[in-house]
Amino acid sequence: MSSPIPGVVAWAVIGYLAVGLSGWLWLVRGTDVDRFDNRMGRLVIHMGLWCIVALLMYRCASTPTIDDPANQLALGCVLMTTTYLYSIGRLISADSVPETVWRNQRNAGLVALAATASIVLTAAAVRYSGRTVDLRLARDGLGIGCAFAVPLTYNTFVFARGCLGAFRDIDTPRAARIVSFGMIGSIAIIWGAQALSLSQLTTGWPDGPPLSLVPAAFTLFVALGSTLLAVPLVAELMLRAGMDRATRTYRRLLPLWRDLTAAVPEIVMPVDTRYGSDPATRLLRMTVEIRDAMLHLGAYLPAESDATQRNTVRKPESNRAITDYAHRLIRAAQARKAGLPPAGTGAPPPLPMGAHDFDTELAHLIDLARIWPQAKAAVE
Repeated sequence: MSSPIPGVVAWAVIGYLAVGLSGWLWLVRGTDVDRFDNRMGRLVIHMGLWCIVALLMYRCASTPTIDDPANQLALGCVLMTTTYLYSIGRLISADSVPETVWRNQRNAGLVALAATASIVLTAAAVRYSGRTVDLRLARDGLGIGCAFAVPLTYNTFVFARGCLGAFRDIDTPRAARIVSFGMIGSIAIIWGAQALSLSQLTTGWPDGPPLSLVPAAFTLFVALGSTLLAVPLVAELMLRAGMDRATRTYRRLLPLWRDLTAAVPEIVMPVDTRYGSDPATRLLRMTVEIRDAMLHLGAYLPAESDATQRNTVRKPESNRAITDYAHRLIRAAQARKAGLPPAGTGAPPPLPMGAHDFDTELAHLIDLARIWPQAKAAVE
């Protein structure tokens, strides 16, 4: 084989990509994803398959020149890969209606097929005349170069623009922003290879067959892209293993929730089967139910001591204030479960500090849950 990429590296990248595609296939078919994610996943899977075919074609080439049909077909596979980048770029930048994504992909694929046919037919005509294809600024070489470079540049530009928009969007999750930034970097590899190829055509630098830059850059692009696309797979695996942030927080609040809802069982909401398994939805539901239970138990809270009131005014987030509140809340839950009448102290704030947003309230509940077992043992 005459590929500029060592066999051990090429086969390692092919295997790495194959494993990643298997994970994406499981992610699309085995998880509850919405239509947008399903389209995105299928585009990624199809693009990965074309990447594998392109890498295999490069392994089949007997010479590093465009005269080898394997290299010609490999260029076509690279172009087909970029058509999926084009569709993904339009999808994430909302340039097209999601329902038309496959129609747009089909149109881009036809352009890639036409460009591939132009490369193959031009090379065949030159070979039939007994010459070799000259990739310098000559008629045949210029035609082949434009047939490959123009659609590739346009498709990757649309994709990079979509990634840049997602990276700039403050609502984009951190993991998605990392992937977007990394994919822009991987596209820069392809653009750098194109710039070097143009330099070879015009100045002869760097030395070597001009076509050797393409498989090297493409292999590096596939390796980096496969690594970045593994981020959603890792996130899904963590979700399945219960290691995601929402599930960990849910487990920390579970003892607190059990004790409070046991005292006020009527506030427990029925589980929505459509969203009941989503960790973020379960955590939000638990937080609401804990807050409702606290409100119902407000009338059963024993009065605060003067010392605790002074401590709360000076340092409202102190452990002493939260501990004292936990003791009072446990006594209130015990009183309600025992059927005792309300303490008659009114309904003070459910926590000894205010919370103006969900994250702040959740942090306060986590603090309360942290000391809940010790407070429960002290009261009982």
